[in-house]
Amino acid sequence: MTIRFRRTVKIAPGLHINFNKNSTSLSIGSRGAHYTVSSSGRRTISAGIPGTGIYAYQTINPKSSSRKGAVRNRDGTDPLAFPGPTPRPSLFSSRAEKEFSAFLIDIYSSAEKYSPSEIVAKAKALTEKYTALIHPLNVLTFLYILNDEAYEGRLLEMGEHLWSSRSTIFSDPMLVKYFGAIRPVTQITKGISVTEILNQQQFGFIWAEVLQVHEKFNEALAVLHDLDATQTVAIALADLQLSLKDYDSVLETTNEITNEDDATVILLSLRGIAFREKSLLDASLECYHQALSQKKRSKEVLHRARFERSFTYQKMGKTELAKKDLELILVDDPTNREVIEQISALR
Repeated sequence: MTIRFRRTVKIAPGLHINFNKNSTSLSIGSRGAHYTVSSSGRRTISAGIPGTGIYAYQTINPKSSSRKGAVRNRDGTDPLAFPGPTPRPSLFSSRAEKEFSAFLIDIYSSAEKYSPSEIVAKAKALTEKYTALIHPLNVLTFLYILNDEAYEGRLLEMGEHLWSSRSTIFSDPMLVKYFGAIRPVTQITKGISVTEILNQQQFGFIWAEVLQVHEKFNEALAVLHDLDATQTVAIALADLQLSLKDYDSVLETTNEITNEDDATVILLSLRGIAFREKSLLDASLECYHQALSQKKRSKEVLHRARFERSFTYQKMGKTELAKKDLELILVDDPTNREVIEQISALR
């Protein structure tokens, strides 16, 4: 997972120009759906349910990266960031707040302006000048060192400190006021991401991902258990439990789930995987039957259910039914390489 941030300039209703560290891009769309074209050649389609934190997105012709140790989403894509309205200090704000606001504007104002080490140095200097800014500046420093190998040894130590002090840090008035404009998008499971303001809950998702990248799975589970109970937390838990092959815990996490929305379709799909891995194939098929029972759900989550059901059919020896599920995905997504490879393997 790579954490990035963008500043956005609105030039017309539904039309924005985004400036980030590596490129400039144009976003078209309203709340809940965006199409973004970047100067680097990257095109991204994102869609979500406003207010739920559930987003699905697809990157077309992404710019590849092979940087060792980079913290990335597990499908290899970079998460996005959708900043909100940027607050401004008032005439009577403290000098510390005015300089902090100027710092944020400075580091987000143009592409390729500062390296992570330069931003870390600027944050350190500002912290030494105004100790009242230590909490927001420490969080920003952590996010900027995520993908810098020079800070790899410091990353876990700093993340542990921030998480253990989260109640104090994320109630800091300066952080509460200004971090509402920072909205990192963190992948929860394949095709599903959560995008919220950078608060304690969102930081928890990021920290859990960092721990998983460093193979600290039990610690990541503990972080997820400490978050407020939501559908996205349940998805993250079930996905991690599947990675650990703890199928009984997956079944407990997804117990009594019914098809209510996109998130519950994903939970039913994960439940189906757990049953399949326990060789309870009829139970697995029933999960996918429920997941696919509402055709009005988003295509992304329905495709995920069909893709996983194809493996259950394969395990039952029903190759033609497996191929049928995969081919139905290609009707909407004819260039899906993973699906094409699976069909070829079945021939």
